[in-house]
Amino acid sequence: MKRMLLSALALLLVLLAVVNCTRRVSETPATPAKPTPGGVAARPEWQQRWETTLAKAKEEGTVSIINTVWSPRIAPLIGQAFKEKYGINLENTPTARGTEMVAKIKAEQSAGLYLYDFFGLGSTTALTIMRPDGLLGPIEPLLILPETKDPAAWRGNKLPFLDQTRLFLAMGASKQPFITINTTMIKQGEITSYEDLLKPQYQGKMTINDPTVPGVGITILANLSLDVWDKERTKDFLTRLVRDQKVVIERDNRVHVESVARGKYAIALSASPETVSTFLDAGAPLALLTAREGTPVTSAAAGASVPTRMAHPNAGVVFLNWLLTKEGQSVLAKAFGFPSTRADASTEGIHSVYLFQPGEKLFIADERYVQAFGEWTGLSKQIIEAASK
Repeated sequence: MKRMLLSALALLLVLLAVVNCTRRVSETPATPAKPTPGGVAARPEWQQRWETTLAKAKEEGTVSIINTVWSPRIAPLIGQAFKEKYGINLENTPTARGTEMVAKIKAEQSAGLYLYDFFGLGSTTALTIMRPDGLLGPIEPLLILPETKDPAAWRGNKLPFLDQTRLFLAMGASKQPFITINTTMIKQGEITSYEDLLKPQYQGKMTINDPTVPGVGITILANLSLDVWDKERTKDFLTRLVRDQKVVIERDNRVHVESVARGKYAIALSASPETVSTFLDAGAPLALLTAREGTPVTSAAAGASVPTRMAHPNAGVVFLNWLLTKEGQSVLAKAFGFPSTRADASTEGIHSVYLFQPGEKLFIADERYVQAFGEWTGLSKQIIEAASK
């Protein structure tokens, strides 16, 4: 009996200890989470920076861009998607060519006016004119969203900076079929090589995008001299186009394509891909031919650079970051009509001629091309003047 009493007493003592312990735990106040400035839970630094920038951007209410060939279709589509996303207006200043855009920017800045937040342009204009003139600012410090900076999101597992100074970002991955034909005047399969363009039946029936100024017109000469032939053979080719074939030099991208779409000429050489896409969408009787010599891949006018000083420093940063996301690049690719360098961007609505196919002979228009552009600007002028006499 005594043993039973002792056991019961021991059990009672254990229960009392458990109850007492539980009471102490329940009465001990929970340690509060360490407060952060402003009384909010800790967030990643990039998120805090993004939220602050976005709030200020909405106060600014506008982002201002200047570009080549982003009108009449491209800028409105991008602007509509951007406004739907953030409620910020996109003001667009279109220019016909890179030289016109640069002249405008330099004139304004000489008067102390910095009116833009973003430059939409091609590598020739950016790297042969604007970079040497000190008009381009760094892009990478402006990238906030992790999605924009993730190398795995981009083709080649790296951000598509075309230059070593990393001042020009190639957003477009456009094949450059340099030969555009009017399908009512030229049969499919009739032209398969650049040499075919020198046949007598095409005399007086061709127009070429002006190769004496920065733009797509000079890209064909860089491609032929660097990757297809050599400089001397390319010079001879241009001489024969001007002297024998009476090719017409055209500077206006739209007029260049429209003159072939309407049948004034049968062939357009080095037509702007963005402009051709616009006419194809409208049902014009045009076709793009890839010569058997191969074709380069360029950013076309789907390149991004920023000024050294932004007119709307927060809205400009928001626009740049959004444009480099999967969403932004999908809108841009559809608007331009050729793929993005962002690997996960949609290819919906892109003409099949611009989509990459297995076994194609392609050349990457890298910084070698940019260096060649400067040389060919002068060479082209000399050749055209001499051959025209």
